[in-house]
Amino acid sequence: MSKCCSSEEKNNCGSFKRFIRRTILLIIAIEAVIIAVLKILDYFKSNKAETENPGRDFKKFFNFFGSKKQIFTDKNVSGVIVKNIFGSTELDLSEVQFKEDGFISLNACFSAVRIIVPKGVNVKIDGLIKASSVHNDVPENPELPTLYIASKLTCSAVMVSDF
Repeated sequence: MSKCCSSEEKNNCGSFKRFIRRTILLIIAIEAVIIAVLKILDYFKSNKAETENPGRDFKKFFNFFGSKKQIFTDKNVSGVIVKNIFGSTELDLSEVQFKEDGFISLNACFSAVRIIVPKGVNVKIDGLIKASSVHNDVPENPELPTLYIASKLTCSAVMVSDF
């Protein structure tokens, strides 16, 4: 026995499918607009940061599932943004000259990070540290510039030593 649908049921089924398709298209359009607005805001935010602090030189470093060593040879580095996920990273800042305070923004998840800083700087480590270890071998001297390490660590190990 075949089941027949009345023309009214077919119209209702077709209009429901049209409604679902239009709703999905509307959601996709809204998401596209939100992404575009966020990209524009990010552009203006980064542009504003560059115009307000033209002398600042921020370096970015990303490591995912690997072992990398990054040596910074620029003399005028104010900050480093580091993201390390499931990897091992060594940051060599021994050639950088910190005339004023600097920073490292460190996000690490299931990883190991070794940071080598030049002699003549203090190191302060603070942030959100979950199931991680942080070891700082740099002696403290309040008269020297300070390198602040703002960290978000999850199941990671960080070791900071001077050159």
